[in-house]
Amino acid sequence: MAGEYPSGTSSYVVKPGDTFFKLAQHYNTSVEKILASNPGVDSNNLQIGQTICLPSNDDPSPYENAAAYAGVIAARIKGGPLRPQINGTVQFQNIHNGTWVCVEVNGLPPYQPADGSQSPVGPHGFHIHESGNCEVGDPQNPFQAAGGHWNPANQPHGNHAGDFPVIFSNNGYSKMCFFTGAFKPDQVVGKSVVIHQNPDDYRTQPAGNSGKRLACGVIEKA
Repeated sequence: MAGEYPSGTSSYVVKPGDTFFKLAQHYNTSVEKILASNPGVDSNNLQIGQTICLPSNDDPSPYENAAAYAGVIAARIKGGPLRPQINGTVQFQNIHNGTWVCVEVNGLPPYQPADGSQSPVGPHGFHIHESGNCEVGDPQNPFQAAGGHWNPANQPHGNHAGDFPVIFSNNGYSKMCFFTGAFKPDQVVGKSVVIHQNPDDYRTQPAGNSGKRLACGVIEKA
């Protein structure tokens, strides 16, 4: 992006690790404002050295309530006995008509294609589960205390409020942000996020045949 910048914004050069969510927190603005100030910019593919626009803090938006942005809601993801290398975070930000969800995780297992009756390892099923309990329990079948998928509207699998896109591993690392209109962040505090071994087929009931639970984190408010 070059030349003049829209009124009420300033230029910013993307640094390693930057995401719109992190920039919104650091500069006391919102992901929605940053997206509106950068039409045509792929928020999931920011490039180091890329110039973007950051909105001014005092630029009002009819969609925002400052109190709604107080406190970060997030889960710290930790791997269990089947994949202890996994660690990362999932953050939930309140935006107009829903929630902006960002996941960043390391230590995912290498992709393995399906073999006969064996499901592929990755891309990984990724859901909110109904209980905020990440006790390991059975090391061969961990994190069962997290319960089933969070499904407050009693929908079939594939349309659970807690059903998320699968996570693709890039040499063990993944970063992804997406919007959901199924809930607001405060509604998921005290529940858990689980990463599974296999991909979610978004068809099999009740959990998409996602396989064993590799990692878990309780959703908490800072």
